[in-house]
Amino acid sequence: MKKLLNTVLLSSAMALSAFANSPVITVHKVSDDISNVDVSSGDWRGADETLVTLYPQTTIKLNDKKANALNKGNMAKEIYVKAITDGKHIAFKLRWSDESKSIQSGNAIKNTEFPDGFAVQFAAHYDDPKKLPYIGMGSKDRPVVVYLQKAVQKLFEPNGNGDVEKQVNRSNAHAFNSEINHDLEKFDIDVEQLAVRDYQKAFVAEGFGSMTEIKDHSTKFNAQMQYNDSWFGQNEWEGVVVRSLNDEYVKFYNDPFPVAFAVWDGAKMGRDGLKTLSTWIIAEFEGIKGRDLLKEEFDQPLTNANLDNGKALLQANCASCHNYAQTNEAASPFMAPNLSNIGGYSTTPYLIESITDPNAVIVPGYNRNSHPNFAWYYDDGQGGKTSAMPSFAHLSEQEVTDIVAYLKTLKVEVQ
Repeated sequence: MKKLLNTVLLSSAMALSAFANSPVITVHKVSDDISNVDVSSGDWRGADETLVTLYPQTTIKLNDKKANALNKGNMAKEIYVKAITDGKHIAFKLRWSDESKSIQSGNAIKNTEFPDGFAVQFAAHYDDPKKLPYIGMGSKDRPVVVYLQKAVQKLFEPNGNGDVEKQVNRSNAHAFNSEINHDLEKFDIDVEQLAVRDYQKAFVAEGFGSMTEIKDHSTKFNAQMQYNDSWFGQNEWEGVVVRSLNDEYVKFYNDPFPVAFAVWDGAKMGRDGLKTLSTWIIAEFEGIKGRDLLKEEFDQPLTNANLDNGKALLQANCASCHNYAQTNEAASPFMAPNLSNIGGYSTTPYLIESITDPNAVIVPGYNRNSHPNFAWYYDDGQGGKTSAMPSFAHLSEQEVTDIVAYLKTLKVEVQ
C-alpha cells in the first residue's frame, strides 16, 4: 500500500511539473534614475519578488573530471528576482543562498580557484514566441545578449606569482631608482597588465562556444555582486544588472519579454557551462497592457498529454542516442545532448521544434573525449550544419505532445 501511495504521489508530482504555468516577473516603475542602482537601493522596495528555479546544465558535459565529480548529483537552486524600470533603464536584482563565498583572486590564472557569479540573458528578438533563442546562449540566427558578473577580489598584485615589487604603493618613490618618472611609467604598465578589476562583461552569442564580448560600449550597463553573511539565516549573494531600456542589441517595448538567469558556484569549480540556469521567464511591465502573444503561446501547459505514453515513446525513439534522468545508460554520454534536466530549462515550443525539425536549432557538442562517429551534426559544405538527429515529423501531434510533456518532467528536485 505504501509503495502504491508513493507511486501515485510521484506520478502526481510529474503531472504537475508537466502541466504547471511558468512564473511571471513584474517590472516595477520607479521615478528615480536607476542607471547606477545597487543591491541596497530603496528603489527595490516596491517591486514584487518572484521565485525562479535554476537547474544544473547537463546538456553538455564539461571536460574536467574533478569538476564533474564535484557537481555530480547537483540539485536545482531557487533564486528570487525583482525588476524595476525608470523608463530609460531596466534593472534586475537576484538573490540566492550560497554557504561558500568564492572570490576570484590571482590563483584563477592558474585554474586553481573559481569565482561565484551570475548572468542575465535577453533574447535579441522575441516577436515569435515559438522560435525563441536556445536557452544555452542562443542559436544560429537567434542571438542573445548576456550580462555576466563574477565575484572578484580587488588585489594590487593579483597574478599569484608573489611579485612583491608590484605590491609597493605608487607613492613610495624611494622604492624606485633615480630615474623615478621612467620607473613609475613602467610600474604603471606592469600593474595594469596584472590587475584584476571588477569582472562585469556583456556578450552577444548564437550558441555554445560563440560568445563574443561587446567591447565598444554599444550596450550601456552596470553590474554588482554583494555577499551577505547571516548569523541566523542562510548566507546569500545579491546581484544586480542594469542596462539601457533600448540599444542596438535588444529593444523593450510595452509587450511582455523573455529573460533568463544563470548562477555559478565557484566552490564547485563552476565556470562556462558548469552552472545552474533557468528556462526563459516572462517579464511584463507593471500597469501596461501589451500584446499577450508571448504569454499566450510561449510555454502553455500540456493538459491533454498522456505521460505514460510519452515515456514509452521516448524510450522507443530517443533512448538509443540520449541519456536522461540517470535511468538510461545505454547511450554513449557523448552521442547526443543529455536530457536529464531538459524539462527544467527548455520551453515547450523549443522541445516540439527539436523533435519535428532538428535542424532548426543545433546544439554544438564537441568534447575531445567523444568518438568521431558521435558527431551531433555534419557540415553541409555551404557553411551550415545538418543535425545528426533524424526528423520525427512522422509522429502524430498527440504523440509529440505526449513526448514533450514527459520531457518536461525530466528535472532534478530543488535542494
